[in-house]
Amino acid sequence: MEQNIMGTLPIGKLLMKMSVPVILSMLVSTLYGVIDSIFVSRLGQDALTAMSLATPISSLIACITVGFSVGMNAALSKKLGENDLEGANKAAGNGILVNWIVAGIFLIFGLFFVPLFYQLQTKNQGIQKIGTDYTSIICIFSFGVANQVMFERMLVATGRSLGSMFSLLTGTIVNLILDPVLIFGYFGMPQMGMKGAAIATVIAQFSAACVAFGFNLKVNKEIKFHWGMLKLQADIMKEIWNVGFPAAIQQSISPTMIFGMNQILLGFTEAAPAVYVIYVRLQSIVLIPVWGLKNTVVSIISYNYGAQKRERIIRTIRICLIATIVITCIGLLIFQLIPDRLLSLFNAEGEVLTIGRVALRIVSFVFPFSGLTLILGAFFQALGNSRKTLLTSVVQLVIMLTSAVILSKIGTVNTVWFAFVITEIIVAGLAVVLMKSVRNETIQKIPTSEKNIKLAQNIA
Repeated sequence: MEQNIMGTLPIGKLLMKMSVPVILSMLVSTLYGVIDSIFVSRLGQDALTAMSLATPISSLIACITVGFSVGMNAALSKKLGENDLEGANKAAGNGILVNWIVAGIFLIFGLFFVPLFYQLQTKNQGIQKIGTDYTSIICIFSFGVANQVMFERMLVATGRSLGSMFSLLTGTIVNLILDPVLIFGYFGMPQMGMKGAAIATVIAQFSAACVAFGFNLKVNKEIKFHWGMLKLQADIMKEIWNVGFPAAIQQSISPTMIFGMNQILLGFTEAAPAVYVIYVRLQSIVLIPVWGLKNTVVSIISYNYGAQKRERIIRTIRICLIATIVITCIGLLIFQLIPDRLLSLFNAEGEVLTIGRVALRIVSFVFPFSGLTLILGAFFQALGNSRKTLLTSVVQLVIMLTSAVILSKIGTVNTVWFAFVITEIIVAGLAVVLMKSVRNETIQKIPTSEKNIKLAQNIA
């Protein structure tokens, strides 16, 4: 039956069925940031630098909402695996409630604290002005992305990731159409610059949220939407919190790291953060398939963990690890061969082009290690070991910023990029060690046959 495909369909087919729509969805979603950056780069280096300084906040909104959505996803999928439909519905409702609270917090930040955020980073009043215009709008209207993420995760959690793809496709098309119109003032609209980019983004997010909600109403038979589902349930909230809070903190490490790296790079030149935001956008595209697998396997492994199907868990892990290594090595090769062409997408010239050419070639060596860490983090979350994911993220943040500061003192801006490579190698090694611990503490304890014991002993 459709509701049981995560426990019955062969793992290879299941991963293809569920992950391909998610990967396409995330590709479409990532184009939000890429499209914004490409159009904003036409406004000049100050605009691109302002967007780089804004990235920690816009990313933080997405990261926290995604983190708690992962918690909802794991709880919902586990309840479905246990055939507890009422519990699954409560998990969906409490997940929505949590993300609304998060959006409310960012609303307050957008109204009162954004100017101070920019004043602490740069004395360039031009960057302060356009950055404040952009970030305030993104924060005040963050309910759009909060709803979008949660409704899409409900579709993924119940094995209907195609609806998530259409939701994100809607958002990206809307953003693609509105960006040039509002930024440059086409078809009689006023030219709004960075403010126009922000307005286009939030309209796209609300549009995507509406489509995702519509798909849930139409095809998601496991979830019955009503106001009563928003009633706080302590036991369900605890399940969401146990997975979602560490996931949200882990997700938030990335924007925190971006903020710290921007401060270090500003010590050399205002062009360096512009290069950094270009790298962040391009890296996100390379890692999309890995993120798609990561989001998919949380549902698959959580379901089969609840159903106590050990062999399916092991096979899922094995296939995902192989796919991750292949994908990231292809991304590494592309960055090594055509960095100039990649930079040309963002109208890079002068100092941005010179710094960017070196940066892309150095930092791309992290892709295989980053991919490994990401996919192992999904296994930790799905098997109830989210704190291990949090540990790897905290270690990543500390090593990254420490090594970047040290390298900035002894070398040039080009030297700082090696901090990425040093960090990801160490963190990937830590994740492998932790995975062996999870294997022994969790996977090995699931009842299994003689054949499955041999499979478990082979996983590394």
